[in-house]
Amino acid sequence: MRRQWVETSHLQNHYGEDIWAVDYTAFPLLDPTFPERPSRLLHLIQSSYDRIRSGDKAYCYETARLLRPVSNPITGDQSCTQDIQQFNEYLREADVYLCSAINLLPKDAQEYIRPAREVSECVDLRDLLHIFFKSDSPRVRFEAQRKLTLAQLLLDIEHSRHIQDGQRHKAYFEDLLTEFLWRHTRQVHEIEIGFRMSDDGESIIYTSRPGEDDQRWTFHSIFLEKSHGDRTISLDILYYNCRFKRTVAPVTFEIVDGRHRVLERLRWGAMRQQSSGSILSKMIRKGINNPDEIADLVGAMFIVHDQDALDDLLILLDDVIGTPFGWRNLTDTLANEQDRTTLSRHSGRGYKVFKGDVDILVPGAHSNQEPYRFQVEIQIYPLEGYLRTVCNQHDASHLALKLRQFLHGLVPKIFPRSIYGADWMKLE
Repeated sequence: MRRQWVETSHLQNHYGEDIWAVDYTAFPLLDPTFPERPSRLLHLIQSSYDRIRSGDKAYCYETARLLRPVSNPITGDQSCTQDIQQFNEYLREADVYLCSAINLLPKDAQEYIRPAREVSECVDLRDLLHIFFKSDSPRVRFEAQRKLTLAQLLLDIEHSRHIQDGQRHKAYFEDLLTEFLWRHTRQVHEIEIGFRMSDDGESIIYTSRPGEDDQRWTFHSIFLEKSHGDRTISLDILYYNCRFKRTVAPVTFEIVDGRHRVLERLRWGAMRQQSSGSILSKMIRKGINNPDEIADLVGAMFIVHDQDALDDLLILLDDVIGTPFGWRNLTDTLANEQDRTTLSRHSGRGYKVFKGDVDILVPGAHSNQEPYRFQVEIQIYPLEGYLRTVCNQHDASHLALKLRQFLHGLVPKIFPRSIYGADWMKLE
């Protein structure tokens, strides 16, 4: 881990705020002081726990309320057992998620913050609520309420209609690309680019003839030609990827066949719903307690040679999107330095991109249903700007961004200083 990646002085939007000063408004159950403060939410949870411990029948009922619509009650002992087992599976997923997060931390910090065994080995809602309400240890009590929060958020993600429809929306967008963009393909070929940091510590030197010490990235280039008005647009799209946020492949740097290569690896792969780890992290980091509010569930990335090619690609994408008025939340740090203020506060100073959300209209499921829209986050990089995000020495590295998001945005919320102290992790 490069030290400059995580030092806040290297962030684009560093305002000197205390990253340990967490706002728990969106997630009151992550607040270590939640059990000590009088609140109606705490009273409701206490009442539910009181009913649960009164007997198995009440336990079945309370669990079913987490999983089933009110109009679809449990129908027998088998349904009861299935409901309990299903929710307890989310408790296991919460453990896997937390363990994966801990494993991203420096080795000397990991053992210090591992949850108490009585919490990590508890995969029963009734038993976990007992720990939450009856433990004498503030740390154990917090770890129980954190586990409950993570499990409930994972369940919320499963119940989100936008996420349930995510793969279908991604497939629809890719069908549009096939019909209006990829059918103009004239040639497909691979090109390997070698790259390295320049002496100015900012720009990237790259070549199609990599040297021995260069990092390397292999592009699957698509050459398009399409008539537009009175001219023909000829365009190389060096790389394209469309992803649904449930599958995230972070960049890693490894030696392969004696060469430095940039590879993609799946994050949160140990989770049964491998899926939800990235979404859960973003919700906690950004204080989003409704997964339907995440704008970039479907995302598409394009890499082209330069800014002229970027303009040509936007013209070609106009047929896919349907209207230029479909763009929202635009950020263009290539053309306008002021747009840097719209970037995530964890972005590196040299990050160069054109990106925005577009509304895609999809036909209704039935003939009498109106079309509805879903969002796709589109990112377009010129080659040099993209290579900054995969260069393991650059502050704009995507891996550096994810590391900063984790250390500065997630760690203070799930490992609060009031529980674990001030010395186990230095983030300032």
